[in-house]
Amino acid sequence: MKFPAYALGFAGLIPFLALGLAVWVAPSASLTAVVVIQAQYAAAVLAFLGALYWGAALVQPAGQVQHPWLLLGWGVVLPLWAWRMTWASSWVYGLSGLFIGLAVAYAVDVSLRRQLPWPSWYLRLRLWLTLGALLGLGLTLVRLYTLKPAA
Repeated sequence: MKFPAYALGFAGLIPFLALGLAVWVAPSASLTAVVVIQAQYAAAVLAFLGALYWGAALVQPAGQVQHPWLLLGWGVVLPLWAWRMTWASSWVYGLSGLFIGLAVAYAVDVSLRRQLPWPSWYLRLRLWLTLGALLGLGLTLVRLYTLKPAA
């Protein structure tokens, strides 16, 4: 289980990093499209992370989930947050919100680790995947912040 999770997880970083680099070389006419695609991908990943909480809660025997409302509720908050960030007033705001959402999702994973039936290697994988996703989004955000405003 560990090898497929690592292989597929790191493959999932390709869009984050490729799009984060693409914004630096894309013609200005294509920049918005690249940013939108990256935001949509980040939102999908954040929603996927929310689903992991439902899965973790549902695989535990009945009555052994310590805080079912917390786990299931957090699993709903992440996709709602991601969805909201895709219709933000600006892409800088939306991508910043997705960046924060991914970072907070990892922090919550760490804080709830004792309540969840995840394997011991999972948080190490999540750390590397979170850092890779944040790097890709960060590259895009730096590019957006350095653009000269239209005259």
